[in-house]
Amino acid sequence: MTTAILVFDIGTTSVKAALFDDSGSPTASASVPYETEYPQSGWAQQHPNRFWEAAVAATRLLMERTAATTSSIVAIGLTGHMNGCVLVDQQGEPTHPALIHADSRSTRECDRLDRLWGQQEMYRRTGNRIDEHLSLPKLMWLQKHRQSAFSKSSWFLNAKDYLRFKLTGRLGTTDYSDASLTGAFDQQRHEWDTEIIESLELPPHLFPIPKASTELDGSLSKESAVLLGLTEGIPISVGGGDAACATRGAGVLGSRQAYGAIGSSAWISTLTEKPVPDQLMRMQHFLDLEGLLYNVCGTVQSAGIALDWIRHLLGETPTETMNSYEMAEELLRAVPIGSSGVLFIPYLMGERTPYWDANARGAYIGLSLSTDKPTLLRATYEGVAFALRDCMHVYGELGIDIRSFTLLGGGVRSPFWQEIIGETLGIPLYRHPFPTQATALGAALAAGVSVGIWKDIPEAIAMTSRDCAQVLLDHDRMRSYGRVYRVYERVYPSLKSIYRDLGTFRDTLV
Repeated sequence: MTTAILVFDIGTTSVKAALFDDSGSPTASASVPYETEYPQSGWAQQHPNRFWEAAVAATRLLMERTAATTSSIVAIGLTGHMNGCVLVDQQGEPTHPALIHADSRSTRECDRLDRLWGQQEMYRRTGNRIDEHLSLPKLMWLQKHRQSAFSKSSWFLNAKDYLRFKLTGRLGTTDYSDASLTGAFDQQRHEWDTEIIESLELPPHLFPIPKASTELDGSLSKESAVLLGLTEGIPISVGGGDAACATRGAGVLGSRQAYGAIGSSAWISTLTEKPVPDQLMRMQHFLDLEGLLYNVCGTVQSAGIALDWIRHLLGETPTETMNSYEMAEELLRAVPIGSSGVLFIPYLMGERTPYWDANARGAYIGLSLSTDKPTLLRATYEGVAFALRDCMHVYGELGIDIRSFTLLGGGVRSPFWQEIIGETLGIPLYRHPFPTQATALGAALAAGVSVGIWKDIPEAIAMTSRDCAQVLLDHDRMRSYGRVYRVYERVYPSLKSIYRDLGTFRDTLV
């Protein structure tokens, strides 16, 4: 290998270090896990120092596994989970655990935003509705409930921004995509909405300087190079949020293409030249890596994490030779479509698209004494697929004509789940050649542009594109899933008031 790009990808469960060559091919990777804390229902937090510790360990593992030398690494790219809130002091030390994308504790802060600004005005100004999963309500919650930590804080960052600080020693920058999903950013003007920030009496200095993901933002410091076992001075790009990086790693160039990422959460995204108006405010908008286009994205809050949850409850544990998506899938194929009349509603941490309800929670409907483990597991696979179909339905209503769909993420390890998703959505489905590396690939493309390997992101995609294998779908099964989905889509409206009432009990725990 003569030229390599190193990428750090901060996921919900681990940090991945991955190497790519200048043709966009992944050559090696290593992951190191860390814990997410769930102290109360709807809470989800991580310790930012773990991001750095895992990155150091993953890099050392990676370099042991590859023949690449540190001198071959010409750039470092960054990506990570979005919608977060990492508070750090003037020296970059975290003042509180990071509230991650899944955290929905800030319901009352959202009520305050609604009273001050209203949903429609916030959507007009920021491209996104008021929602607990965005960064701004999290920041408001910390201001109110963790005043000691908040008062010591100098910057509010996202996960990849904190890691960039650990690599370079430079603080106070983010990228357009992560800024877009805070709830306080004017995407069309590419700047923070100071009127919103001032109305909440939040210190303006907390908000980092936004830049394109393809810009450079420092180089690897001597101290960090020693810890990582790398060469000092490697250029480091600003990087981007995971969903924005995945869009470009999936090769999406316009609105007739979309991709779906199946990880702990799941989402569908495509690219448009302008924000797409929607009176119901069901889709999220966030800027592309270069800040020129808009991602229009629908999100399912609990996907792979729902499968991990039910398997843990049922006592199933992956082995060293069998990952969680391979376990018992032959048994699941014997369960009929519709899981013998059992529906799974995957709202374990609330739900985003299309309902945007932090009070929503998961459910199995149709249980009987004959319900067995394979039925529950198959229902879980199907429930996530139906939630994705909810998202796809919104695109159609907004006039976005998606002709093809590329699947990414850890869920692609399961051919069985691929089939369920494809036959539930009912459009041509393709499997990315590097499904678990596509997000990191997007960050690698941005880093490559930052050091001049490619002129811009479209050229980088053109120079690195690969054929995607089409997933064969069965039309009879498509019709069967369509009949079950028509039952599924009636569930949320029937349970909405119950979710709200149950939420009042949880509020007493805050």
